[in-house]
Amino acid sequence: MKKMVVSLVFTLLLLPLTAMAHHGGVSLALGPGSPIETNSPLTLPQGAFVLSSRIEQVEWKKRNFAEPTNKDSFTFFNLGLSYGITPYLTGSLFLPYNIKRQDDLGSAKGIGDVKFLFNLGFNYNPSIKGIRLNTAQDTAITLEGAKNTYLSLFGGFTLPTGKNRKELGGDIDPGMQPGFGSPTYTFGIAATRQLTSALTLVADTSYDIFTRKDRFKFGNEWRANLAGVYELYGKPENFISKIDGILELNLLNLARDEEGREKQRATGGTILYLSPGLRFSFPKPLNGSLGLMLKFPTLKGLNEKKEQQGAEGLEKVRAIVTLSFYF
Repeated sequence: MKKMVVSLVFTLLLLPLTAMAHHGGVSLALGPGSPIETNSPLTLPQGAFVLSSRIEQVEWKKRNFAEPTNKDSFTFFNLGLSYGITPYLTGSLFLPYNIKRQDDLGSAKGIGDVKFLFNLGFNYNPSIKGIRLNTAQDTAITLEGAKNTYLSLFGGFTLPTGKNRKELGGDIDPGMQPGFGSPTYTFGIAATRQLTSALTLVADTSYDIFTRKDRFKFGNEWRANLAGVYELYGKPENFISKIDGILELNLLNLARDEEGREKQRATGGTILYLSPGLRFSFPKPLNGSLGLMLKFPTLKGLNEKKEQQGAEGLEKVRAIVTLSFYF
């Protein structure tokens, strides 16, 4: 059982959820067969803690029409603390710090919006042909040989703790602020199943609702993610006890932003990211996990694409590093 518990690994999603250009978010993934962007449905053992961190670097493509004030790059930092409230309910708190750089205008940086996330875990057991909430035996498992399908309902919200009125070049650009300025809400579902002793599939879908700040509202976001995680190396007694290869498809649909009640041009669209990565697991005394990933916008359908710059789908690349420790 100790080896099973030690093998749990955890990362932040912002944000999905992933941290986006002006929609910084976080996600929580845990357990063997754990992806990086896609949410894992597994829950923590009761009374267990996970301290996690995530850095995402976004490099933007430059456009002639946006000269000399192209958005240059964004950096998102997230620190997370997760706690096993019960074997079937995990609560998490995420503290972001964001830096957004713009040519000739400088940078906007500061604490972002604090996020609270809750994960309700359950599983389908084919031997009893029924669904039940996770028990203590369902949280600290390796999934090695497990025939259960694990699922979760997750939801959360942010508080507008981040700066949202910073001027660059005399203007206040909502997309260049560290915070949103108003609460946001997240709802989703996730599932995972081990197909072979080395291969695990994980999928999730979620919806983010953005509320209005003064007259402005960011477009709501829908995500659908699919991840395959394959164990490339496993030696429990070594300093690096396991290496997983990860390949994810991350679909993001953005509604148009709104000013007043008018939908804005050159905002929103649909993007499919191809995201390869690696995860390194470390046994006692570290009880840790290191995740590395690159995200490439592979297919996209952006609204008025030729008029957009510094928006999702127009990245050169997104680079993600996660580090987490289990207590």
